[in-house]
Amino acid sequence: MQFLNFTIIKLSLFLILGIITGFSFEIPGTPLFIFLGVLFLIFCSAFLRARRKLFDDVFFGICTWSLIFTLGVPVTYLHQPKNQANHYINIENPDAEIIQIRITESLKPNLYYEAYIAEVEKVFSEEKIIPAKGKILLSISKDSIESKLEPGIKLLVPNELKNIAEPLNPYRFNYRNYMQKQRVEKQLQLNKAEIQILPHTEKRLLTNISNFRERLIQNLFETKFNKDELAIMQALLLGQRQDISKEIYEEYAAAGAIHILAVSGLHVGIILLILNWLFKPLNLLRNGLILKTLLLIVLMWGFAILAGLSPSVVRAVTMFSFIAIGMQMRRKTSVLNSLFISLFILLLINPYFIFQVGFQLSYLAVFAIVTIQPKLFKLWKPRFKITKYFWGLLSVSIAAQIGVLPLSLFYFHQFPGLFFLSNLVVLPVLGIILGLGILVIVLAFLNFLPDFLANTYGKLISLMNQFIGWIAEKEEFVFTDIHFNIWQNLSAYLLIFFFILLIYQKSFKNLVFFLCGILLFQGSMLYSKIQNSSLEIIIFHKPRKTMIGIQKDEKLILYHNLEDEIQEEIRLKDYKTGSNIHSIEEKIIPDILNTYKASVLIVDSSAVYKLNNFEPDVVLLRNSPKINLERLIRRLNPKIIIADGSNYHSYVSRWAETAQKQKARFHHTGKNGAFRISTEP
Repeated sequence: MQFLNFTIIKLSLFLILGIITGFSFEIPGTPLFIFLGVLFLIFCSAFLRARRKLFDDVFFGICTWSLIFTLGVPVTYLHQPKNQANHYINIENPDAEIIQIRITESLKPNLYYEAYIAEVEKVFSEEKIIPAKGKILLSISKDSIESKLEPGIKLLVPNELKNIAEPLNPYRFNYRNYMQKQRVEKQLQLNKAEIQILPHTEKRLLTNISNFRERLIQNLFETKFNKDELAIMQALLLGQRQDISKEIYEEYAAAGAIHILAVSGLHVGIILLILNWLFKPLNLLRNGLILKTLLLIVLMWGFAILAGLSPSVVRAVTMFSFIAIGMQMRRKTSVLNSLFISLFILLLINPYFIFQVGFQLSYLAVFAIVTIQPKLFKLWKPRFKITKYFWGLLSVSIAAQIGVLPLSLFYFHQFPGLFFLSNLVVLPVLGIILGLGILVIVLAFLNFLPDFLANTYGKLISLMNQFIGWIAEKEEFVFTDIHFNIWQNLSAYLLIFFFILLIYQKSFKNLVFFLCGILLFQGSMLYSKIQNSSLEIIIFHKPRKTMIGIQKDEKLILYHNLEDEIQEEIRLKDYKTGSNIHSIEEKIIPDILNTYKASVLIVDSSAVYKLNNFEPDVVLLRNSPKINLERLIRRLNPKIIIADGSNYHSYVSRWAETAQKQKARFHHTGKNGAFRISTEP
């Protein structure tokens, strides 16, 4: 496979390994940079030595890969907040009661709070003002603020930063971990009375872009578009998804078209194809290719600015700027190398990109399209142009789906079986919507949007929504709650990689690699099955309710007092998917649970626990029993006492103090999360 021999691809792979190492291990800064400096000197020496040699120098190759790998580690080190002296998490000043922050981004609000990303600028204490930096998650209660805060506004707020809450039940979405991957370490929840808006608003580039985008949205709002049409327009053209209803979002997800609601590689790629077609006559000029490439790059970055320069858009435009250069060189290998050049540069600028799902999906989809689609397209040669066009769309869709499928199963645990049908219709229409939409936005901004054009464009979006809704109704083709862990994900991509090697170079060695890939994937499936075969007792956290599960193999016995159907319980749904559970049996909560190596005594509001000759391993307190915990500990001597979410907080606080005095282990699910006991059968 010739295009995998190019240097930039190898450099990118070694840089990724270095970045992963930097995030995985705690490495002291000083020795790290000394080692990098020494390695750089060795590299320079090896480079001078290799220039005098006639044949390839193995030593120079080793030095090059070692340097790039090592470079990824300090790049990661420098970007981590804990290693930045002026980051607010490293400023210890107990007298600091006020901090100055600047709003940088508006997030989607929830029922109670308006949410923002803000940048810390200063920390005020009685003695001095300390310059600081770092992002925080700012939440302001809706009932205390009249209007949303615009990016660029500066605020004085109390220094009451807290950790972002982690999930209290297994396999739930970890919002704290997600925000840390965005370099947001702390959160602040306030009401209007606790903030002071400073008169000076900083007019940075991103602030001006955001204000310009708000004016565009306001102009569009004054036209005849309905709510759903306007929400889709904002998502497709301006990168704003806040106003998309939950129903519309779920329909797009079920139809396999959720990717079109986030401005990313797909949108930029379509715009690149449209522009490349429009500027095709420039190829006839003497320096037409150079002029065409410059225009493509400038206009794509113009679209990025219009869409708010969000991280996903910047990533996509950077990637396709290099791909545009590769396209004009008219070589497939140039496109692939351009893809990896952009990957290399973006990861050097921000190694945190490697954790972002959009970043991973974009590059894997484009890599699959470039490598798999040409071979797939050659399997059938249609006679008619229209058939050839749709076969091309279908082959692109299948190739992209192959590239992102393992990652989609790992993150989202679902597979839309009719993705090919929705993409066959949506992709051609999306090109029209993007091209016509930019015209609509420009005319709306100039207050010169004709009614017939607005009605036509709105009808087009409405028809697309109706088609997506029709696809989403075919629930039998939407496969959900698919268990797929990290090892299955990695082995699946290794198998795909070996498959690509085989289809480009049919040799016995590559066939052996492909067969080994199949064995590895089967091994990961077997490992997952063995991993879930052990017995587990889990006490979930559920406010005002009790949920106790005993999981064995693919079955869960659930003891609960829920009022709603268990299918609606999101905590249970996530656990079912994460543990690969296929069936659930419901039972009434008993007084005692006995398993192979653990016994659980459940004490409810009746406060009955006086049992002869029974010393439980675990005591579960539920429904706020009025007991003397000190006497219970002396009598039963349990290994641990657990209070679930059905208890009053005042009771739990008192029990925690008693357990601490008695030197007994105490676990509150509302603070420490669900309690899990794993035992072997």
